[in-house]
Amino acid sequence: MKGARRLLPLLIALSACEQVIEPDLPDHTPRLVVHSLFTSDGGWSAHVGRSTGILQRLPHVDRAVADADAKLLTGEQVVGELRFDEAAQVYVLDDGGLQAGETYSLEVSAPGFETVRATDIVPRPVPTSVRPGSRGGFSIELELQDPPGEANYYQVSLYLVFTGRGATRVEGLLSTRDPSIMADSRGDDSPVEEGSFEGPAPYFRDTLFDGRTHEIELNYAGDWVEGLGTIIREEGELEEGLDDLEHAGSTAYLQVLYISETYYEYLKTARLHDEIRENPFAEPLNVHGNVENGYGIFAGYSSRTFEFTVGSDFDSETE
Repeated sequence: MKGARRLLPLLIALSACEQVIEPDLPDHTPRLVVHSLFTSDGGWSAHVGRSTGILQRLPHVDRAVADADAKLLTGEQVVGELRFDEAAQVYVLDDGGLQAGETYSLEVSAPGFETVRATDIVPRPVPTSVRPGSRGGFSIELELQDPPGEANYYQVSLYLVFTGRGATRVEGLLSTRDPSIMADSRGDDSPVEEGSFEGPAPYFRDTLFDGRTHEIELNYAGDWVEGLGTIIREEGELEEGLDDLEHAGSTAYLQVLYISETYYEYLKTARLHDEIRENPFAEPLNVHGNVENGYGIFAGYSSRTFEFTVGSDFDSETE
């Protein structure tokens, strides 16, 4: 007991001590950071920024690099020069002309930085069709005619454009029991029962159906009008109630992306990174990138978009 009494003041004193340890971190050499998801289907852009040290904080606007020289190439031949858009703070390609099935490189240089380069392919679309699903309600049957002997990667998303007082786009949640989607897109915290997937914009590969026609049943998991009304009221664009929204008109779109392997790995690691970012005990995970001498992603895709009216059969298809 006497020993315990002697130790008690010491323990109290130690518990009151606070030691601040300043980490001895190496100096950070800024590198260019590129983010660009490019396509042959229309215009695209590239964001060019700079990396910062772990203890350095820069306002978002100060991270953009506005004096870069950005070129798009096939092999070593320059396809076009990207110009900097001051308003959007991105580099844009005015004269596109990209071709599906071709490989492109983006080369970026800027004063004070090492030149960076990234290369990827624009995948070719595969024959794709849609039809009303067998379950009724907001159900869609998606059919993909997957080419044999090659790895193919896909992503699908469903969204609605409300055209009342100004267009508003709302992304929809999809549910499915397709094993390919479940294998690639389902996270540990997926808010659905075992044996199904629910979430926005699932991505998947053709490992389970290589070279075969694959049918996927997709169901909308939610209520368009209720979700749309909530978003519009929060943005202050419309003050009327939900009854008025039902008569304003809306169009739904199913978008199918044919993505490169680089794009697929980027989506996969980005999801895993989001799942562990708030877990202090998880091992660090880098999001997949392909930019040499820098950081970021340059990944290609093609797309097809199917348009239909909510509550009816499919009306039309747009490329």
